[in-house]
Amino acid sequence: MRTAFVETLYEEALRDPRIFFITSDFWHVKEEEFRALGARYQNGGMAEQNIISLAVGAALSGKKVFVYSIVPFITLRCIEQVKVDVCSHEADVTIVGGGAGFTYGTCGITHLAIEDIAMMRSLPHMRIISPSGSAEASALLRETIRLGGPTYFRLNMREDGDLTSMKPEVGKGMIVREGVDVCIIATGTILAEAFGVADMLAEKGISVEVVNMHTIKPLDEGLVRERVRSRRAVCTLEEHSIIGGLGGAVAEVFAESGGTARFRRFGIKDAWPTVVGSQKYLRTVTGISQEYLAVAIEKLLQ
Repeated sequence: MRTAFVETLYEEALRDPRIFFITSDFWHVKEEEFRALGARYQNGGMAEQNIISLAVGAALSGKKVFVYSIVPFITLRCIEQVKVDVCSHEADVTIVGGGAGFTYGTCGITHLAIEDIAMMRSLPHMRIISPSGSAEASALLRETIRLGGPTYFRLNMREDGDLTSMKPEVGKGMIVREGVDVCIIATGTILAEAFGVADMLAEKGISVEVVNMHTIKPLDEGLVRERVRSRRAVCTLEEHSIIGGLGGAVAEVFAESGGTARFRRFGIKDAWPTVVGSQKYLRTVTGISQEYLAVAIEKLLQ
């Protein structure tokens, strides 16, 4: 996903001289190509607060600026600058965080990204995009360039395959698998676990619909309202804390919709993992693997 995103950004930068790209001492593909763009590419070093302010200055001068680093460093470390500089000015700055969820699970909590959606979702004017695959990331990037304004892109660092061939639209959830009993609303690459759950429950006669909610803010509230009124159960799935993320956003709509469906959030409980390991391993120990989810959803229906 990271490769596809940066390659797409480079292609767009060749076409649009307003595009600037700033990194924080973080190697990426197309490094040499971006350097050839001169002042439109900057490595700001390990100083994310300064990078955000630099980006806003360029944006207020008519540039379309992208800043890129590991999720915790480009969001939590400089949240004040994102609030005061980016959002209050509605600056055309896209914050790109690599390493969503447990991508850097072997590095411990300093590199885990399980609070970022909650932090960024609370900021006025901020758009939040969490693609599930490479082609989706590229398509949403191009639309973000067209739309402009404060945006946060949450990327997995692995070179993920595409889980769907549908064309995404910012602000619109995608029904990527039809079903009538349960609706699983997922975001990011953990969408793959939702497909696995749907397959496992289908063997037990339970029809599962899967929705790819690649845009968390603005949320596709119309889709959510229709599901909570027409499905037996609605569940959210995210590689993020259950507090304030996709589950929180959907729960807020659910509470005001008067639906009769049962509802449950699946994500990281209110605690950091006490172990380190691969992304797959940490999904298992925190209860967001497809095996755990299938059992839990079946019990929910009972």
